[in-house]
Amino acid sequence: MTIRHGLLFRTILAIVLVLLAMFATTRVASQITSQTGEMIQTEASLLDMAFYAGNEIRIKASSEDDIFAAGDTIRVDATTADHLILAGGEIDIKDIEVDDIIAAGGDLDLRSGSVRDDVIAAGGMVTLHPALQVAGSAIVSGGEVRINAPIRKELGVAANRIFLNSAVDGNVKLMGDEITLGPKARLGGNLQYRGEDIEISPGAVITGTRSILPADEHDEFERWGKGSAAFFAGFAIAALLGVTLLVVVIALVLPRLMNKSSELIKQKPILSLGVGFLATFVLPFTLFLLFVTIVGAPLAMLIAAMLFAFTPVGVAASAYFIGMQGRRIIRKPAEDVPPPSRGSRLLWSAIAIVLIVALGMIPFVGGLIWLLILMFGMGAILVQGGLALARDS
Repeated sequence: MTIRHGLLFRTILAIVLVLLAMFATTRVASQITSQTGEMIQTEASLLDMAFYAGNEIRIKASSEDDIFAAGDTIRVDATTADHLILAGGEIDIKDIEVDDIIAAGGDLDLRSGSVRDDVIAAGGMVTLHPALQVAGSAIVSGGEVRINAPIRKELGVAANRIFLNSAVDGNVKLMGDEITLGPKARLGGNLQYRGEDIEISPGAVITGTRSILPADEHDEFERWGKGSAAFFAGFAIAALLGVTLLVVVIALVLPRLMNKSSELIKQKPILSLGVGFLATFVLPFTLFLLFVTIVGAPLAMLIAAMLFAFTPVGVAASAYFIGMQGRRIIRKPAEDVPPPSRGSRLLWSAIAIVLIVALGMIPFVGGLIWLLILMFGMGAILVQGGLALARDS
């Protein structure tokens, strides 16, 4: 498995599982562990996937499936799981046994434990401590990255400042402004690097070849990695406040449309996704063809304006649906339970968009998350609009 393709595929698969779990409406959904709140502290044995969202989250669990968490502060201790997928401001992980770790946040400390496969981490400050064992590969990006944990396969790092002081059995690719290889660095493969300032300790051992990356060769995660500290500080605040406010306002002003769109996504997800795909990819190409003709240009401008206006409504529809499904999973309401109140609809929509924004910060696949959210929501909104026009006719 290569760093560039194999890990990326599994990352995409893991994030898609988040959305599929949110969309699940069968009896399996009732078995999923979900918890939200200001302060979450869990110590449990889990058989199915678990979702946690809150300000401060403390996890100490044994799971046979995946654990997802999004919050300001996340602390994971003495935990076993399949995949551990985290997004937050401060993340601290120790004494874990998992297959994979996918984490994004401001400060990430991976202190101790065993990762049977791969690590993908991104943030302002990322540290892999010596007591952490990584049996697979690692991709890390951020403002400052410190690798002190042994890596059994390949390592790729993109950051402003990089410090590597551990054993890596496979090839190593380092891209940053300041690169330092400490005296405990033991590279079993080739070293490729690019940086303005590189320092290699006399005690460092490089078994393979050493080469400088061409100036015009840039990996996607390198472009994301540089300046990621500022990215998280600015984007997270602006996105959380702006998008949450937008979704809450739309859910408040258009409750009937949100309810009908949410019900359509639930009952006909393939239809919603298909129409959303056409609106997102096929229709823009058609508009381009119309723009090049004198007669079609005004129509193309009108349709483009309508699509632009529908975009936030589509995001709001998906967030509303995810929020309502999350409420249903957590509360497990009986048939005689009254429908959610206005305050409940707004609260759960806000929680959903916070989770979406947090997961959207994960490198490489954040765009995929937003794309799926947009396609499901846009498809449902357009279908409802078409049904409304048909009824009026």
